[in-house]
Formats: sequence, structure tokens, C-alpha cells
Amino acid sequence: MQILVYEFWKKSSPGQAKESFQFLLNAPNLHDYLEILFEVDELVEYFCSYCWILREEDVLKDLINHHSMPVNLICKAVYYGFGKYIKTGNITPDYYFSIWAKIINSEKSLELLLREPLVEKDVTFQLNLLGNLNAKQWEEYFESTMSNSEDGNTESFLRIFEKIDPIHCKRLLYRNPNLYQYLRMLVVFDKQDSVPVFLFQLENNLKTIHRWEAYANAKLKEFSPKDERVKSPSRRNVNRLTDILKDGLYIADASDRLDFIEYLMIREVIVDEQEMEIVRQYVGLSDSSSNFDTKNFSILFSAVDLTKSKNEEFYLDYNSNVKPTLI
Repeated sequence: MQILVYEFWKKSSPGQAKESFQFLLNAPNLHDYLEILFEVDELVEYFCSYCWILREEDVLKDLINHHSMPVNLICKAVYYGFGKYIKTGNITPDYYFSIWAKIINSEKSLELLLREPLVEKDVTFQLNLLGNLNAKQWEEYFESTMSNSEDGNTESFLRIFEKIDPIHCKRLLYRNPNLYQYLRMLVVFDKQDSVPVFLFQLENNLKTIHRWEAYANAKLKEFSPKDERVKSPSRRNVNRLTDILKDGLYIADASDRLDFIEYLMIREVIVDEQEMEIVRQYVGLSDSSSNFDTKNFSILFSAVDLTKSKNEEFYLDYNSNVKPTLI
């Protein structure tokens, strides 16, 4: 397989790229291949682009988390695509990093946090990776952080949150509820006289994300994300999608609605970006400059009366058990 040839990647389809990733996984000299793919300008653009295109595939997760994958190359894959995809305006930086954090396992997350200078300088990526750690890894990270700190206490760690605006911080913790629990634990065990104000402010947000977890878990019992993803849009579970649309409209604040549907995307209740854009448009969150083709509404949601669903009668007719508790 000519994976070190520019013309090969230029002509490759996503299916061929997936086969190439599988070939790399089985290659005894994987590290050498990776060094070339990430360093040669003619190759890195295509390789990193396919890393993002194939982000939902197990083969990419296996490749990124392989013991031969250096953390500096993981960073290169992440940051190479950052500017390219953020400038489209379709995704936010914190959402982009949350997707990558979902791909990276806990062992690689800890390695990135402890060894990669780029991560240390990027609070958004750092916090998303922290959400991947288990209790033992969190302790290892915390001990390392404290040993390198002049203060040597939890305050030195909590200072990173002072650099984040409240809305951004809220969304990071929405997507990483375990991180909030770790922070609370640090404050309790350190026996401080006062708890940082932002933790109290996020108490209600944490309760909200627990409600969303229950909502997502209930939906995931009704269908398989992998099965849904391979189906054509017209054959997907219409009840799942219409419920998301209806329940999303009960959230009055646009910012909270955005958090809700992005959380469902991360949990794979919304199974791909096509569905994500449909939901965004339907609940009034889509960028007006989007090139999304609205004919997809009729393909996916033929059972929904769009003219009625946004007026008062819709709210009176729809008997959702979750509508009072999503926020």
C-alpha cells in the first residue's frame, strides 16, 4: 500500500483512507510511518483531514491510542485541523476539543497532560482531557501539578479557571461532569475555608447535566447509534429525532438549547453532523449563512408538522415527561 505517496492520498476515498489506517495499525514500523505522514507537507494535510473525517471510526481511535503514537503527533493532528474546521463557523472550539477528547483514551490523555507543552498552554483542551481521567490518573496528574507548583495547593490548580470566561467554563464542565466532581473533591479534602465562587455558580448546571444524562441514557436504550449511522436518513428512527426536536424547543434560552443538542451529539443520541445541523436549524440555532439543504427536513422528519410545531398549540398538545426537567 502506497501510503507514503502523495497521489495515493489525493485520490483516496474515505473508505480507502480507513483501509490505510488499518494497514498502519498492523505495520511493525508504525512509528516510522507516522513520523513521515506528519512531517511531510504534501502528506500531512490529507492524513490529518482523514483523521477528522474518520473521527467516529474505531480504527482511528485505535491508531490515536496506539502505544507507538507519540503524543506530539496527536497534538499535531488535533491542532492541524483546528483552524481549518473552526473557521467554517459550524462548530465551536470547545466542541471541537470535546470531540477529540472523546477519541483519546484515558492513558493517552494523562500522557498528553503530563508531557505535552502545547496542552499545558491550552486550557480548553486541557480541561477536556482531564474529564477522561479515572481516579488514579487524576491523583497522578494532581500530584505532578502540585509538585511543579510554587504554591503546592489546590489554589494553584484552580487558578486555571480564572482564565476562562463564565460561559466557556460552564460549557466545559457541562461536557465533562466528572471534572466538576474532581474539583469539588479537591476543595473538600484541602479543607479550605471558602469555596471558589464559580463552583457554587455551576451547582445548578451540574444538576442540569445529570438530567441530560438521564435523558440520553433513556434514548440510547431505544436504539443503537452504530446501526442508525449506517442507515439512510429516511430509514432512521423518526421517534428519536422528533422527540429531540420537541424537547429541545422547551428550553427557552438559546445558549442552553445549544448546550443540550451538542451534549446529545457527544453522547451519540444525535448520530452525525447532518442530524446535528437539522436539529440546529429546527430549534433556531443555525447560522443563517449555512449551506445546509432544507430538503433534508422532509427526508428525516416527514412525521413532524413544522408549521404547527413552533406555535402555542404545539406546546399544549405535546405531553413530554421531560419538558419541565431539562433545565
